[in-house]
Amino acid sequence: MRLHNSPANLVTGVLLLTSLAPGPSLPGPVAAGGRAPQRMQDPSSPVVALLPSAQANAPYRALPVDLPLTGACSPSAVSNGVITACITHPRRCAAALTAGTLAAVGGAAYAGMVAATTALAHAPVPPPYLAGDAPAPHDEVQAAVHQASVLEGDGAVASLEDALLQIARECRDDRSCRARAINELLQHVPSSTLAQLQQIVARTAVPAQEGLQNAWPLPGTAAVPFSAVSQLHELASTLADLYTPAVAAFQDDMETIVGGTRRARAGRDGSPDQIQQRWIAANAYRQQAIAGLLARDVGQVAHLPYTLHGLAHLFIADGTEAFNLHVTVPAAGTTPPTRRVLLVAHSDMIGRALGSEGAYDNASGVATLLHIARQWQRAPSNNGTQLELLVTSHEELGFLGARAYVADCLQQGNCPDFVVNVDMVGRGGHAYAISGTEQLAGSPHLGQPSMYLQAPPVSPIEQRARVQLEQRLAARGFTHPPAEDAPWMTSDNIAFQNASIPCVGLSQVSGADARQWKQWEDARKTWQRLDAAVDWERWEARQKGAQLPPEEARVLDERYQAAAAAYAVYRRLREQHANAPPNLIHGPRDRLHRVNPAMGVDFADALLDGLRHLQWDAESPAADSASLHH
Repeated sequence: MRLHNSPANLVTGVLLLTSLAPGPSLPGPVAAGGRAPQRMQDPSSPVVALLPSAQANAPYRALPVDLPLTGACSPSAVSNGVITACITHPRRCAAALTAGTLAAVGGAAYAGMVAATTALAHAPVPPPYLAGDAPAPHDEVQAAVHQASVLEGDGAVASLEDALLQIARECRDDRSCRARAINELLQHVPSSTLAQLQQIVARTAVPAQEGLQNAWPLPGTAAVPFSAVSQLHELASTLADLYTPAVAAFQDDMETIVGGTRRARAGRDGSPDQIQQRWIAANAYRQQAIAGLLARDVGQVAHLPYTLHGLAHLFIADGTEAFNLHVTVPAAGTTPPTRRVLLVAHSDMIGRALGSEGAYDNASGVATLLHIARQWQRAPSNNGTQLELLVTSHEELGFLGARAYVADCLQQGNCPDFVVNVDMVGRGGHAYAISGTEQLAGSPHLGQPSMYLQAPPVSPIEQRARVQLEQRLAARGFTHPPAEDAPWMTSDNIAFQNASIPCVGLSQVSGADARQWKQWEDARKTWQRLDAAVDWERWEARQKGAQLPPEEARVLDERYQAAAAAYAVYRRLREQHANAPPNLIHGPRDRLHRVNPAMGVDFADALLDGLRHLQWDAESPAADSASLHH
């Protein structure tokens, strides 16, 4: 547009330059490719894409006729309307200039009123799942962040997740602080990673509520300014919701437990006795760290002793004393609770010599118990539930700690009404494995050493509680796989189930992990069943030259070949599914960085919601317990 030296053209030029100026909330480095500002806007504030501003980050958008206008008459909005009117109706340009000047003056006064309502209109909205709805599908975001890196000021590469957790620690419950700091942090994320995260958010995140800024649409106007929340701000907002102080606390708990483990050196150097003593020390350090966390955040810790026998082959002398850790979480009000719910997680790990840190198995389960206990203390449930925590020892040696607790509670007649065992949390997506008492019937260990399992009937308490837990987990977006893909948990839950104490075992995994876990487990069961059918004494005798009757030799060969083929299938599945839980644990892959703390907190919150909403029937707890244990 060529401007002449006249008052009308002067006003037109000023308005035009105002239009081309960047909007006050535009994310410069993303929308225009410029340098990142030192201080970014709060992602909850609106981002105005001006038309035809050079920094508009979206194409023109038509204004629906029936959509009410809600914003302020900024100079940019007025200039857009004036320019559009002059272009589409040149003869009305003078009138448009006059009206535009008046609108700009009036808009300045109106802007003050709008500013007072903008903060309220764009205040962070609590996530929908707080009301019981399913959470937004942020699994992809968490997985991408878990693998991403960020450039620090000195040029070093650091973990993006660690940086987000540090922001959560520093800002604590101030979400605006987290959002601003994350917005600045994103300026140092590699462009490829940033683009990937933005694309994921665009697909999965619930967009912030959009509102239109008041514009000045004249007859013939094809488009006006509109509010468009930038992908950068939407990403920062999403990450501020995902990486909270609770997530940082979950990570800190795991780091404390793993830190205790690392006090005992890994490696296979030294004698078998020396290697074993380092493993024993690692578990002792872990238990001390966990006891400190429980005492700090939950309450008085009771050390429940029991005695170890028959472990001389592990260089553990008969009569060695071991401990479980028990804490009662304060209940709500003065009315005595009607039901006792026991949350269980094991403290010990194996595979230290191979480099395992015992993070997924099972520092993550202990961190889940700590998170639930902290939230329960802040808002105790009034549904008649007394919550207790039990952190067992020597689960990896055959549920020894859980068995000792069960034997004692049966003798004392004070077993809990319902038990939830948590083992391995913080991997994959919103799926989980659940094992109830009825699944013991399919165990190859029924009646066999060293567990000598029974197949007790499923109690009504367990049936009702399990259904309620599954419903609340589903309301939070967590689903368990179908029966054909559901693995069976061999953890401390077995000790309770084998004693007819209502109990379920929970493990948070992805759907793919659950399916692979089930395939791996089925293959192992098949191999063990066929292996048990081989008369190995006769096989060894034959290998040493003994002559067997032809029919016996034929049967022995067939059974050996079947067992060998089943073992080959089992080994092949283990090699193909490196990240399935049975492969991930007990070895060098079970490291702290493989556990996703945001996913861990998601699951812990879902389980907490289920525990808060357990509804007990009107029957007498004592009558139920008597019917279960006799």
